[in-house]
Amino acid sequence: MTKQSEKSPEIAFYIGLKNVKKSIEDADLNIGNPGVGGTQYLFLLTVKKYNEKYNETKALLLTDGELDLKDDAVPYVVVKSESEAIRYCEEQNIKVLVLNANVADSIDEKSFNTEVKIALWAHNTLTWSRQLVAARNQNIQYVVCVSEKQYENMRDTPCWEKCTYINNIIPNEFYENATLSNHAKPMAAYIGSIMPQKGVHNLLEIWKYVEAEEPEAQLYIYGGANVWNASAKLGSNGAADIYYDRVIQRRMKRLKHPENIHFMGAKGWKELDTLLSSTRVGIVNPSHYMRDETFCMSAIEMEAHKIPVVSRQRNDGLNTTILNEKTGFLGKTDREIAKYISLLLHDQSKSMKMGDAARCFARNFTPDNEIYKWKAIAENTDKCTNCSFSEKKKSSDAKLLQHDFALKIGYLIESGKAVDLVARKLKKNNR
Repeated sequence: MTKQSEKSPEIAFYIGLKNVKKSIEDADLNIGNPGVGGTQYLFLLTVKKYNEKYNETKALLLTDGELDLKDDAVPYVVVKSESEAIRYCEEQNIKVLVLNANVADSIDEKSFNTEVKIALWAHNTLTWSRQLVAARNQNIQYVVCVSEKQYENMRDTPCWEKCTYINNIIPNEFYENATLSNHAKPMAAYIGSIMPQKGVHNLLEIWKYVEAEEPEAQLYIYGGANVWNASAKLGSNGAADIYYDRVIQRRMKRLKHPENIHFMGAKGWKELDTLLSSTRVGIVNPSHYMRDETFCMSAIEMEAHKIPVVSRQRNDGLNTTILNEKTGFLGKTDREIAKYISLLLHDQSKSMKMGDAARCFARNFTPDNEIYKWKAIAENTDKCTNCSFSEKKKSSDAKLLQHDFALKIGYLIESGKAVDLVARKLKKNNR
C-alpha cells in the first residue's frame, strides 16, 4: 500500500527505486547503505533524517513503484516519472521538488515551466548539457552539490550562480554503533561499485607494487555490478560484469600472489561492519577518471569505522572526504598510492593513529551538520536567479568529462564490448 502524509509536505524528493526494491525491503537505513547505489540511499536517508529532525512529515519521497520499506519517517507516493512528480507537487501545493540532476537533460524542458521550485541534486558531475539546462530554466532554483570540493569546481560553469552544497551524510546511529577496526591484520579493503570508472583494474595495477613490499597482505574487494543493474550477467569473479571481468582478469594474471585478492561481491553495511573489524587500510576509487567522484560515501563510512582511507589525488570530491596525511592519503601516481597502502599495512601503529583521526573527522558528516541546509532550501522559495552565461565557453568540469569519456572508449575497446555492440547492431539491421 502506498503511504501518504496527512499534512502537505514542504519539500519532495523524486528518485526511481523500482529496480532496487528487493535490496531495500525492510531495510534499516540507520545501519547504512543496504546495498543499493549511493544516490538512491541518500535520497531515502535524507527524507528520513529531515522528518526526524523536524518531528513532522515535512519531506516526502516520490518514486516509481511500491516499496516494502517499513519506515514511518519515509512516507512515499508513487508517480511514474520526473514530469509526473512535478505535476503531483503542483496539485498538492508542495513548493520544492528535488530531482536527480543526472536526468535534467532527459526531461521535456516545458515541465520546468511550473510554480514548483526545482532543486537539481548533483550526485555526479554535471555534463555540459545539464549545466546549460540548469542555467537557462528559471524555475530550477538550485544545483545542490554533494561536497564542498564539487561546489568549488563548478565556479566556471554556466549555472554557478544557482550552485550550493550540502555534504552527504551518514546516520548518527551508523556512526555511534560502528564496530571500530582493531587493525590486527595486514588487510586492505576496497569498497565501491565494480565498474571501470571506480578503478578496480587500476587498483590491481597498483597492488603489484604493494605485494612486492607486503607479500602476505590481503585485499578484499566489496562491491558488484549488480548494485546498479540487478540483471547484470556477472563474470568469473562474481562481482564485475562479463566485460569488465575480462579487464580485471588480465590484471590478476600479472600478480605474483593473486590468491591474496578476494572478490566478496556487494555487501550491505550490516555485514561490512563485521567484515572490516581487523582492516588496516581502506581504498576507494583509485581510477584515472578526473570527475567521477563528487563525494565518496565509502570513504566516510570506512573512516567512521576507524579505518584510514587511500585514493588518488584528482582535486575532486575526495578532497572533502579524505584529509590528506591526516585521515588517509591521496597519491598522484600508482607507485605513490602503493607506498601509502604499504605503509599502513606494515605499520599497525600508524594505521591506528590515522584511524583515530579518521573516526573523529567522520562525525562532521552526521545529519545535524547538514540537514538544516535542506530546510533552508525548502523555506527560501522566493529566490530567483537568472544566470549570465555563454554556451560557447565550456567549463573545466565539462572538459574533464571529455577526458573521462576517452577512458570509457578505451575500456570498450579493451573489454571487447565495442565489438559486441557493433555486431549486435549489424545483426539487428540485417533482420
